Amino acid sequence: MAPRPPLARPGLAAPTLRGPFDPGGQPDLGPDKHLHLSLFAWNVSNGLSASKVVLDDPESRQNAWQWKNSEPLLRLLDGSGMDSALQYGMWIGYGGEVEWNDHHYDWATAGAITAAVTQRIGIFQTIHIGYNISPMFIAKQTASVNHVSGGRSGVNIVAGQNAVDYAQFGMEGPPPQDIRYAIADEMTTALKLLWTSDEPVDFEGEYFQMYGAQISPRAISSPRPVLVNAAASTIGLDYATRQCDALFVTAHGESWAHKAQRIHEMAAEHNRKVRVAAMCYVVMDDDQSKVDDLVEQMRQRIDREALENWLTMSGHIMASEPDGADLVDKGLYGLDRQSSGAAADPYLGLGKEGYEELGMGMGAYQLFGTYEKVADELIALYNDGVGQFALCFLDPMKGVQQMKERVIPILQSKGYNELATSL
Repeated sequence: MAPRPPLARPGLAAPTLRGPFDPGGQPDLGPDKHLHLSLFAWNVSNGLSASKVVLDDPESRQNAWQWKNSEPLLRLLDGSGMDSALQYGMWIGYGGEVEWNDHHYDWATAGAITAAVTQRIGIFQTIHIGYNISPMFIAKQTASVNHVSGGRSGVNIVAGQNAVDYAQFGMEGPPPQDIRYAIADEMTTALKLLWTSDEPVDFEGEYFQMYGAQISPRAISSPRPVLVNAAASTIGLDYATRQCDALFVTAHGESWAHKAQRIHEMAAEHNRKVRVAAMCYVVMDDDQSKVDDLVEQMRQRIDREALENWLTMSGHIMASEPDGADLVDKGLYGLDRQSSGAAADPYLGLGKEGYEELGMGMGAYQLFGTYEKVADELIALYNDGVGQFALCFLDPMKGVQQMKERVIPILQSKGYNELATSL
């Protein structure tokens, strides 16, 4: 470790380098009988779907992220009764004919512009922390958005990404899973200190060092911004339940009720609470047959090249996270990416079901049906212990309008979501 810089201001020594660490306690996670509804991936081309159906209406489906389209989308979201806008964070997309996720707004700009054009909704900035980016930089950017938004912003921390992204930053990577989460742990503690401390702080960690560090304005959320993470491995779940407030998980291989209970019990071991969250891809209409027709079109027209690129770029997880950090690599879809015949297989070694589920929504929970059916499934998941839903739509503007006019009124008629919240 380098010696303390001679001109550094005096700073209070960090009380800890790793979590659990909650100065001032945890943020309020909302009222009972409230399903936290987030619009997910509004800032990236195509959202979660690699289907060529997006090309049939590129302005509404493929290019909804462009500001001329996303500004009115965010304004609609602000008055829809949904709770937050959750960014998709990335540095490179997956190509193919659909240019899957190739175009996107960065986490800092996307958060700032959302804060500027909305008055009510929460704003989640998704940040990848594995590229030697200082906590000072991230704390300053996120605190600025938190200040501009009146305390409506939170942060979604991503502990690792693909090797192509690391190469863009001039680095080899990603590092092994245990190191990635150790970095995330230190980063999270440092962010909490910078957001909340009214005195300069010294932080001498293994991965980050700061001396006399302080930001102003600090975050104004009480006691700090909400922190979100997505994890599936044992190491990832341990980090998230010690340091974060909401946790995105999948329930492949077990019931949602069992998965949620396990997460809540892990958090309780640290005297903490977490909101279990699910990523969902939504296709809905008055008529079930219309839903079925559109879903079938999407399944039939998956961009194989784009999906293969995604699988290849995500392949690092197979070696570094044998504990099951990614549902693809755990073999839950019958994945055999190492076999010589995988490239010739029309389903890329995933099997038909896995190929379609990943190509349509990156493995998101599928909410396909009438408005009543979608509302009932959301309520069932909530009653199983899921408190937040990151919803992604083929046409985001249409999807938010449907939520506002059709689904949320059903939830309210059944005693849920009677008052809109933010984070």
